[in-house]
Amino acid sequence: MLLLITVSMITMLRVAQPWPQISLLAPLMATMIILGTGASVIFLLRRFHIQKQFFLIPLAGTYGVFALAAITAAFSSHDSSINHLSTWEIYSQFSFCGFIIIAMLYHRSNEETLPKLNRFGLGKNTLPFMLTPLIGIILYMLAINAGTLFVAILGNTSVASAPLGWGSWAIAAATFGMVFLARGNQKWLTLLLSIAVLSQLSHISQLLVDNTPFSVTWHMAQLFSLFSSCILLAVLILQLSQFARDLARSHSELREKAHKDSLTGIYNRGYFDEMLETEWHRIQRTGSPISILMLDIDHFKAYNDWHGHLKGDKCLQKIAQIIQANLQRAGDCAARFGGDEFVVLLPYSTAEGCHEIAQKLHQAIQKLKLPAPNQGKISVSIGHATWLGHHATRPITELLSQADMALYTAKSLGRNRVVRYEDLEPGPAAPRLQSSEMVASH
Repeated sequence: MLLLITVSMITMLRVAQPWPQISLLAPLMATMIILGTGASVIFLLRRFHIQKQFFLIPLAGTYGVFALAAITAAFSSHDSSINHLSTWEIYSQFSFCGFIIIAMLYHRSNEETLPKLNRFGLGKNTLPFMLTPLIGIILYMLAINAGTLFVAILGNTSVASAPLGWGSWAIAAATFGMVFLARGNQKWLTLLLSIAVLSQLSHISQLLVDNTPFSVTWHMAQLFSLFSSCILLAVLILQLSQFARDLARSHSELREKAHKDSLTGIYNRGYFDEMLETEWHRIQRTGSPISILMLDIDHFKAYNDWHGHLKGDKCLQKIAQIIQANLQRAGDCAARFGGDEFVVLLPYSTAEGCHEIAQKLHQAIQKLKLPAPNQGKISVSIGHATWLGHHATRPITELLSQADMALYTAKSLGRNRVVRYEDLEPGPAAPRLQSSEMVASH
């Protein structure tokens, strides 16, 4: 604000300095203002549609009138009967400031008294505010049609000698004071509006000093008008981008939270099923191996009965942390499969590589030395299975069943061991080991 006032004062002191006369400057400035204010109207109306804050409607009307003034100036620039195009700009200040005053008055009203809206209807109390921009457009179009009245009032005299010019300056100053002193939960908006109104006040001040086309003050008046029309749009765009970033971050956090097991902090069964299907389609294209490892805590029900469920929850958390800490690759996925059972998806992992990880997990959990009933220590049973690319025609759930069968075998052999499905020879009754040397027993 201090910068705007300083620039305005310096320009007024250099009013006699000639500036180049560029005939296309006025329509170019008008076009830029039309685009900026039109975009601001769209953003404000969209924001109203989302937030249902009714002061945004007259605020949109503010910039709608601003756009109409710019359109009028652009189409009237060729009319020789109007020697001072700034007369239209001076008139637009009344509508511009009037809409801002309406917006601020409504903004400061008690939010609890605001009428509620549904998707299809509007309350009768909100209708005047919905019609505010339309009323402003009608009044402005009537003023344009009665343009000869304003030309007769101002004639070819300086705007500074016209009551309309000084009246517009006074209402702009009063509007600036009202907006600057406004309070509420939309502080960023009131701050930006105060800067925009101050820009318009500087715009009028320049014209009151000298509104001769292509003079120093005339040039600066155009720049102030452009700045006033674009500052809110710039911040609305920045706020929209910030909103998009926050929305994407919130969506990511919500998705992450929905995929995590609330107790252990690792992924849940639903996310594991998604990842399993995704990785299976990828493996089908590449022909690479894929492994699944299933882990079950031995005698966990007895542990819960002995120590209580709170201790049982801590046991699950510690084992989940051990599993997660021993997965080094980004594509590996550990999840709680249900109860005291965990599952690990290892894409691109061979049977030997998966077996090494299983042994590593088994030993790390034994080192925890968590006390179990009957003076024992918590142990786990692990089973795992691996497929290569030639299994592409089979459903991936078969691989999960094979890992579960290996886990079942480890438990049936006495628990506290690692078994891989590739070492099993399925029989008619129950699976049996093909070679005892391939089973790690502890």
